[in-house]
Amino acid sequence: MRANLLLMHYAGRPLDCAVCEADRLTSMADARAGSCIAAGVALDDIDPASGYDHSRRAYNRVRASWIDLIRQHGASQFHEIPGLEEVRASWAKTRPEFVDGDDWLPEAVAAHHQFVESLATPCRRTTCDIHYPTPTG
Repeated sequence: MRANLLLMHYAGRPLDCAVCEADRLTSMADARAGSCIAAGVALDDIDPASGYDHSRRAYNRVRASWIDLIRQHGASQFHEIPGLEEVRASWAKTRPEFVDGDDWLPEAVAAHHQFVESLATPCRRTTCDIHYPTPTG
């Protein structure tokens, strides 16, 4: 809890100089790393530059979150699909072994179809490319 308060403190501090900003970002990364250590994340799974958790557990949590978002709300080329691709690309840089052969979108599309069928009503999101694909040509 204290590490989260520390992160909020650093994130909310406006600074006027580039050196101060670099110090703030370094301090935020250190606070994130400390929060990860306190949560039991192995040191090898913490990115030293950012302090982010790059463990298998974090990957699975992020993956499940994106699949659940698309399950409930569908997906469009304007929001969810580019966001999902950006997050997967980030994981591919840091942990390519997790992403290799693991395409999240087909599972998310199938989950959305099942969700909409369980409601027994059509998908109500007109920008959902799963149910209302944009015409090409």
